[in-house]
Amino acid sequence: MPKEELFKGIKVVGFVTFIPFMLAAGPLTGYFVGTFLVGRFHLSSYCVILGVILGFLAAVTEVVKIVRAIIRVNKK
Repeated sequence: MPKEELFKGIKVVGFVTFIPFMLAAGPLTGYFVGTFLVGRFHLSSYCVILGVILGFLAAVTEVVKIVRAIIRVNKK
């Protein structure tokens, strides 16, 4: 196997292993930010739910970017 193919495979594996961490980090960040807002500004507890949903949507957006990068690496 040529070095180019090996490096391409390593890059793809790095991208793919990052996806679960991204999917976990988004909602967790939204939860903590929502909890902070509820405690600090005495807002409704719906802020936590909204934070988790927004965090999940942000994570999905980043996963789509990662998948596009994987496709771009495989085309080269």
